[in-house]
Amino acid sequence: MKKNILILLLLLGWVINIEAQRINTTINSAWRFHKGGVNTSAKNVNTDDWEIINLPHTWNAQDAFDETPGYYRGIGWYAKELTVPQTWEGKRVFLKFEGANQVADVYLNGALIGSHIGGYTGFGFDLSADLKYGGINTITVRVNNEHDDNIPPLNADFTFYGGIYRNVSLIVTEPVHFELDNDASDGIFVSTPIVNEQSASVNFRGRVENNTGNRKNAIVEVLILDKSNKVIAEKTAKIVLAPNSKSDFSLENLQITSPELWSPDRPYLYQTITRVKEDTDDLAILDKIVVPLGLRWYKFDEEGRFWLNGKPLKLIGANRHQDFEGLGNALPDSYHYNDYKKIKELGFNFIRTAHYPQAPEVYRTCDELGLLAWSEIPVVSGISESEEFAQNCLNMQREHIRQTYNHPSLIIYGYMNEIFLGFQYNRSLSEADRKRVINATVDLAGKLEELTKTEAPERFTVMALHHSTQYNDSGITDIPDVVGWNLYFGWYYQEMEDLSTFLKDQHERYPNRPMIVSEYGPGTDARLHAKTPKPYDYSEDYQYVMHASYLEQMMDLPFLAGFAAWNFADFGSERRGDAIPQVNQKGLVNFDRTEKDITGMYRAYFLKEPVVYIAAHNYTKRTGVEDSAGSGIATESVKVFSNQKRVELMLNGKSLGQKTVEDHMATFAIPFRNGKNELRAVDANGHSDQVTIAYTLIPFQLNAAGIQELAVNVGAEVSFYDPETQITWVPDRKYTAGGWGYEGGAPYTVQQRQVKTGIDRDILGTDNDPLFQTFVEGLTSYRFDVPDGQYTLNLCFQEPVSRDRQNNMYNLTRGNASESKVEDREFTIAINGQDVVHNVNLERDYGSLRALTLDFTVNAEDGNGIKVDFQSKSGKALLSGIRIKKR
Repeated sequence: MKKNILILLLLLGWVINIEAQRINTTINSAWRFHKGGVNTSAKNVNTDDWEIINLPHTWNAQDAFDETPGYYRGIGWYAKELTVPQTWEGKRVFLKFEGANQVADVYLNGALIGSHIGGYTGFGFDLSADLKYGGINTITVRVNNEHDDNIPPLNADFTFYGGIYRNVSLIVTEPVHFELDNDASDGIFVSTPIVNEQSASVNFRGRVENNTGNRKNAIVEVLILDKSNKVIAEKTAKIVLAPNSKSDFSLENLQITSPELWSPDRPYLYQTITRVKEDTDDLAILDKIVVPLGLRWYKFDEEGRFWLNGKPLKLIGANRHQDFEGLGNALPDSYHYNDYKKIKELGFNFIRTAHYPQAPEVYRTCDELGLLAWSEIPVVSGISESEEFAQNCLNMQREHIRQTYNHPSLIIYGYMNEIFLGFQYNRSLSEADRKRVINATVDLAGKLEELTKTEAPERFTVMALHHSTQYNDSGITDIPDVVGWNLYFGWYYQEMEDLSTFLKDQHERYPNRPMIVSEYGPGTDARLHAKTPKPYDYSEDYQYVMHASYLEQMMDLPFLAGFAAWNFADFGSERRGDAIPQVNQKGLVNFDRTEKDITGMYRAYFLKEPVVYIAAHNYTKRTGVEDSAGSGIATESVKVFSNQKRVELMLNGKSLGQKTVEDHMATFAIPFRNGKNELRAVDANGHSDQVTIAYTLIPFQLNAAGIQELAVNVGAEVSFYDPETQITWVPDRKYTAGGWGYEGGAPYTVQQRQVKTGIDRDILGTDNDPLFQTFVEGLTSYRFDVPDGQYTLNLCFQEPVSRDRQNNMYNLTRGNASESKVEDREFTIAINGQDVVHNVNLERDYGSLRALTLDFTVNAEDGNGIKVDFQSKSGKALLSGIRIKKR
């Protein structure tokens, strides 16, 4: 028996040798982190007091969302101890980073082993020669996310988080192995020069590295396996490896008959195995790499349409930033996977990875789920004219392409986004300077195009442009294969319907230029809702209107290759002051990936399975005014999104009738009553959706019936729901007898290219920014004709003007500032004729842009209700919110 076991173990040992593979393991756990610089060399640094963290990690997950302008952009240090076994001596040990933003200096046992510039591509270093085998080794990494004029991105509408925010791995191989230091790529590159329904031709190329001092004879073998793990094609080539050298190999024209084609509807993946063996009797395997293979062919035709596998296909999808609420950009792979799974479940077939290469897991997921991908480097909003900047751009694109080359999902490489946007805000440039910068930008675009075509000649190239004539005038749009337009008609400028006019004009002028609408969509806060939605109101209702208009227009343009909504999810943008400050809110889902109701519209448009969705899941606690005195109902419209012909809506079990679904929606008038209102929508086959809405009815005449509570979003045309207090602040109105509202003054608005109600600024001391960002200015009183009784009265204020920030007064766009002189605003507040606050100056007494709530107990007597008077001493009195509650 013992003899048999020994023979078995020997056999097992021989098998292990024959199948020797590289070790590839993440080392994300138990790093130490120190924010800031260190006053010593990396060799002598003491990490005992450093914080223990796990990777991925960023130091900006919190400070990029606090109320202090700016966030830490500087140095952070990381350290990890590794025990390296003696058995690794003689092997090759490689340290690989998937991403660190934005400059990383890597040390091993105190000695610098390499540096990397650029925050969104991977990199790695060979540790083999300097490791202590059989002992403890220390990896130390200095990461710096300071602004650098020579490193893109220079300036953009997203947060530049610092840190080692992606995985770090150790790769251990035999001395003879596939190349590890080719820009952190797979080391082999698989291409498919010929694919059709009858056959496919597959090529493999790469390098084998010999890190021994001896000449080696080797065999490179490639295998293609189908999903049942059956080998369907294979080929070998002999190579001779000189001592301490690298040798190229190329195995071409592996044939597959009647191939299974990769597509969004059926993302079939073959598996390729590339092995290097010793050219000896035992053919010991020295290294092996497994790469998925998707067989597809695609093109943009002369009419601008996109074709996949011989059939026209509209590219329909979204952009995606890589950060997440509470985590910054330091996402585990499961978060990336879940994002793209959600994107696919919206019915999309296309994704743009804005505005930088994303984690390797992203591209693996796109391959697996069937999402065609546009991937780009972060050359955003402008360039520096230095040679170093240009070289960094080129290096990034080369790394980007080599690291993503083997993914069948990736069809388009991009290299610039809105690159002339900076001219809009830089009025100091002379005409000569502007021409010089434009010429330099066009020159850099040409170099990036040439590099991209050299590295990936079978892929298409693209750049994304904002709404400006400079792109066509400069000739830069003639450089890439495809042009992407970031268009916001009906939000930043003009009307929604102007989208088609613009695209048709571009197609008529440049009929052979493929176009994608690469961004579109309004800012949206799921806490805000409007009966008459308008641009810049941030309501979910305007999101429905704008997306519906764009979808109808874009689907009706046969020459438009595709479109990508901006954005899949809300994302961090520290300089923004929107309804949720520090966050760009144009997502289809929230920052935490809870869904906005617009997702129901997209499912109805693009999913094949039946969809019935009531667009009210984010608005289940409502307050509204009775339609007429004593009617007992408040009528509001509710949309049902569906891909069925007709839907029926029921309220508390009673049918409100059936409606024909037009443009994937039907709108119902709902007679809400005070209390619980159960809505259920159903199609002819029983597919349904339901939602329960708790409705608080405000009497048409306040003095005709008792009222328990009324909260008003003063100066606003939208309702605001605070999920923390569960209070709904209703839209404002002018006072009418028997009701409530303001007297004198008017809601504050700003005329930009669109009219905006209120200000886009971060209001300090509150998370309820929409309540304080709007206000009535110059009012003389606010009245509630309530029945007699005792009430709690809350008044909400903020001072939008700051002496310290005159250039930012009423600033909505961080650059479109008012030039008016700062004026003292001082007023007295009286309630029912009694002064309660004397000569308040909000800036002096509380500070500007800071939420203030004043609470009072008041009595309504003798049928006079509640009247709050505002007596101005200087400037214009203002009010942002007011609430009464019966005691």
